[in-house]
Amino acid sequence: MPYTKTEVDIHEDYVVEAVDPAWLAQGVKSPKHLMLDPDNCILCRACEDVCPWNCIYMLSTGIVQGAAADAVEDEVETATAIFVVDDNACTRCSVCVDRCPTDTLYYARLPEGSKAGSRTMAEVPTSQAESE
Repeated sequence: MPYTKTEVDIHEDYVVEAVDPAWLAQGVKSPKHLMLDPDNCILCRACEDVCPWNCIYMLSTGIVQGAAADAVEDEVETATAIFVVDDNACTRCSVCVDRCPTDTLYYARLPEGSKAGSRTMAEVPTSQAESE
């Protein structure tokens, strides 16, 4: 059967307007947060690349060198990168979860009793580092 092009009406009667920030602030976000399983991460940075809100970062462990808290240094001692998500900017759109080639990213609730918006850093093991 030959391909037949379908005619489509293109509407030009719309008005582009800025969205009121107060209206956006009323939105309800999912209580779940983006999490990373560091054992599966291959440091491809596809999640960082595809995020439409630019709220995912893979950072060098050097940013916490000399941190006042020993727990922070202990946590990244064997890590190659630090995975950071700006939970205020994240809309839980799941684009990064869908893009991840190793199913490393997932959504989960923070453990009961944790401070709101607080979680431990997800370290990526040195064994997962790119070989040069």
